[in-house]
Amino acid sequence: MTILNSGTTRYLIEEKRLSLDHRFTITDNTGNIHYKGSSTFFAIGDKLLLCDENGKELIRIRQENFHFHLTYKLFIVRTPGIEHQIAFIKRTGPMWHHILEIRSNNGEYKLYRTGNLASKEYTLIKNNNIIAIITKDASATKNFYWVDILDGNGEDHVFILALVIVSSSAQRLLSSPIAMPHMNKP
Repeated sequence: MTILNSGTTRYLIEEKRLSLDHRFTITDNTGNIHYKGSSTFFAIGDKLLLCDENGKELIRIRQENFHFHLTYKLFIVRTPGIEHQIAFIKRTGPMWHHILEIRSNNGEYKLYRTGNLASKEYTLIKNNNIIAIITKDASATKNFYWVDILDGNGEDHVFILALVIVSSSAQRLLSSPIAMPHMNKP
């Protein structure tokens, strides 16, 4: 991993927006691929899978349907076919606030947008401590998330990166090409 400054590890999550399925590639600053994410094609709600660079399943992300607020569950995959729930995530407040409340086996977290409505920076906190800073950027075909995880706090980086992917999914509007990958809108 590349250390930005003392005690911080940076990842880049690249989300392809104009493909038929929801895909993520997670690299370090030097371009080494550490994780890949993909969705279940034409699923109702988000069903995403996060794998290591060799394709080994690590975390499954599932959107729960029929809730007032967007709700997701994270599952860790210990052996093929066997999974255990590790987190429950709920978007709270108005959609433009982009607040996620996370209850997990690791404790309670909150992910929220920092600054005004146009801000593209997000903060993940646990016990009033900053765990990660996320900065979003976009091109015509991709979204990019720079994720700076503060080291030394014992946090699982794969879990934190899965939370950023959930945040990306929770921010989508139903009319966006990402929310319904099979519809290509300009």
